[in-house]
Amino acid sequence: MKLTLLSALAAFCSVCGFSQIELQPNPSDINSGTFTFKYGELGDYSIFDPLGNPNLYLYTGLQTDADPMTWDYNDGEFVLENLGQMIPLTYDNSLGYYVATFNPKTRTYVEEVTQMLTTVPEGTEVFDWYFLITTDDLSRQSADLKGSDYGFNAAVLSTNDFTIGSDIVAFDQSLKFFKQGSYNISIYDSLGKLVNSEAVTVSATTIYELPLASNGLYIVEISSGRITKTLKILKH
Repeated sequence: MKLTLLSALAAFCSVCGFSQIELQPNPSDINSGTFTFKYGELGDYSIFDPLGNPNLYLYTGLQTDADPMTWDYNDGEFVLENLGQMIPLTYDNSLGYYVATFNPKTRTYVEEVTQMLTTVPEGTEVFDWYFLITTDDLSRQSADLKGSDYGFNAAVLSTNDFTIGSDIVAFDQSLKFFKQGSYNISIYDSLGKLVNSEAVTVSATTIYELPLASNGLYIVEISSGRITKTLKILKH
């Protein structure tokens, strides 16, 4: 997606400071797992004023070809039909600011050249993560913002070995559990059909091999109590 479809950042970020937006972990890169995005934690909404609208979204994209004028993997055309592809930015009344959680590595994006919905291939060099804040009717939006202004660093995407929180690591179509507990593991195919569901009790460090019968893209949900973690795994 060309940045001309959005609005220019110019020198805005250098004067606004970073109190309005906080990205955790910081520093981070494409392999850092789940991000927490905070907006307005200190009551500063000068980047984008919600104007009483509690329903905001993040439109996001990844720059992967060293050309900052193109978001090579993005959330599609900036239209209402693609709102479900964007990340909800929800106002938390108990915290008093907006929060979003997401994993830029395992999300599905529109690939700029083919316009096909896909995950980012392993080994892709991600130079930056871009985003803007918009309303739920897309009538207003912030300037284009870039993750490197908030702690995001360039890195090569690695999907062979990554952490899911602090207690689980995924590698070679397997899960390694470090924390004791009971887990429900559900596996869905690319069409959303449940292909396997199993309860696993972990009493010590445990490796669980995912029963992926054939090649393809799978969505794996790992639940423990109220917590559910999701990842995509490509078997080929």
